[in-house]
Amino acid sequence: MNLLSVSLLSLSFGMSHVAIAAEDVAAQSLASKVGPQVVGAVPEGSRVWRAPNFDNQSKALGYTESAFAVPKGMEKQVQFWVDIYSKYSTTQGVIHDSENVDVIYEVVDLAGLKTDRERQRKIDAAKKLIGEKLTKDERERMRYQLGQKDRMQSAIFYSGRYMEDMEAIFKEAGLPIELTRLAFVESSFNVMARSKVGASGLWQIMGYTARPYRMVTPTVDKRNHPMDATRMAAKLLKINYSMLESWPLAVTGYNHGPTGVRKITEFHKTRDISALVQKVDSKKTLGFASRNFYASFLAALEIEKNAQKYYGTVVWSKPLEGQDLKLPVAVRYKDILAWFDGDDQKAQLFNPHLTSVARKGRPIPAKTVIAVPKDRYNVALITLARKDRTVASER
Repeated sequence: MNLLSVSLLSLSFGMSHVAIAAEDVAAQSLASKVGPQVVGAVPEGSRVWRAPNFDNQSKALGYTESAFAVPKGMEKQVQFWVDIYSKYSTTQGVIHDSENVDVIYEVVDLAGLKTDRERQRKIDAAKKLIGEKLTKDERERMRYQLGQKDRMQSAIFYSGRYMEDMEAIFKEAGLPIELTRLAFVESSFNVMARSKVGASGLWQIMGYTARPYRMVTPTVDKRNHPMDATRMAAKLLKINYSMLESWPLAVTGYNHGPTGVRKITEFHKTRDISALVQKVDSKKTLGFASRNFYASFLAALEIEKNAQKYYGTVVWSKPLEGQDLKLPVAVRYKDILAWFDGDDQKAQLFNPHLTSVARKGRPIPAKTVIAVPKDRYNVALITLARKDRTVASER
């Protein structure tokens, strides 16, 4: 299977791991659509994996050598997510206590079950049997979490397309490059990730967040452009830090909203993330996803840093063989499609920021940046130059 085939079959595996966990059926449904996992044989189009290097960051905003150490009191939460990313696959899940995540009641094997109904029925049956032995409070805290091992392995592979450019953007913004690893949690490095609540792209940016920055038009959604979205994420994280003056809080604010996090710190009179995630008995508290967001980020850091320990052979995907081109005139998607030999899926993979409206025929404005295969770049330039002359002669 070539690299493009691997890429296209993986398009459906995105969404935040924490968000996936909130809904049993939805989570398993996504798992059933996961593309080929990068395990065993080395796939075509791969290159040598580079372990992350976080040295020489003394000038990065808020950086110290212990900036992303596991906070005291959060060890169990981080280990829970390390296990989810490295121990349990997407054909498994754990039933656990949502407040005491280290309390695992049962590992549920869903291999061989083909429908959402079958999977949910097995999960519900397991919960019912477990619940018979628990108190009412314990039953209410019972939760199912889908495994992520194979998905994280694939995410590390696909991160090879983007990670070096993402690190450069964060360095230029003066931010710790560890923060680029939030994309593992947000989207599993699925460039086509879209959530039901409206978040989109590698960084799962919401529409209302992007709107003030004019990132979204009917034909172009820059939230889905890997590098434009990375620049936006860097801005958001810098704003979060300026409000909260703590990376654990700023990262949590990426999920919960920085204003909401600040209100919670003021209400509880503490800025200790470990203390805040334990405040589950108050109205001013973080929900499960927000309580676990920083822990899952730290787990992703641990997993990627020690990927060979957890997974054995690890490789990166080669970057896509594309070249950016700024349109001198408006074009239609069918024109772009011609430079991909009519391959719609490949064109989308190179240009995930072009919306369905654009793909249905609405003109894509001049000055929009698109990517074309390097070997078709000159052909595209000639075609566009002809269109530009035709437009000029008609004025």
